[in-house]
Amino acid sequence: MSDLPRRRALLAAASGIAALAGCSGSDSASNSYPSRNRPIDDYELEHARDETGGALFAQGDSLPSPPSDARAPQRRRGRRVLTGEAALSELTFADAPAARTLRSFCAATDFDAASVYLLAMPVGACREIRFRSVSVERDELANGDLHPHADFCRAYRPANVDCDADETHTVGFAIRLPVAADRSTGAGRGMAGSCQGPAGRPEVFNGSVTVDGSVTVDGSVTTPNGGDDA
Repeated sequence: MSDLPRRRALLAAASGIAALAGCSGSDSASNSYPSRNRPIDDYELEHARDETGGALFAQGDSLPSPPSDARAPQRRRGRRVLTGEAALSELTFADAPAARTLRSFCAATDFDAASVYLLAMPVGACREIRFRSVSVERDELANGDLHPHADFCRAYRPANVDCDADETHTVGFAIRLPVAADRSTGAGRGMAGSCQGPAGRPEVFNGSVTVDGSVTVDGSVTTPNGGDDA
């Protein structure tokens, strides 16, 4: 069977299945999705953290210069959907352990049967970003166009972690999806301002109010997803 018919068969099967099961060791969430989206449970996840705060990957032959001004957060961000070896070869990864971890995970993907949603983003040195869930748009996938959407949340790192609240790190996530696609013309991301429910903040932070960017985060308040879809 040639690669193209095989891929078409995988796409047809993927777009017709309501959900996949069997994710092991993952932090899942009970989010509600629009009817056009299908939650994916049978994903594989790799994540890494770079404490120097540099860019982990970029499109093209070079990485952005080290962040040193107001545009620094944008230079740390990245979002790519890899549907084949060609898409991976178009990226440049930093010469850093976190970046190498992500690249090795992506390179180990069988793109005849899977795709990878690769993301990088800034985070305060005393905070962490946790992956919650991922979904794909059914209608687009049926046409060979993969549109994934991943949800994350922010949390405080353990109290015994030595960190400087004024510093910024970079975190990266590579999500291997058990669906093949011919291309990707869009992707989305959601971020909640807190991983805590109505119960509030972690015990170590009780009695304090923190500020996350321009949003005051007090326990269960979350940051809306608007503006992150592409």
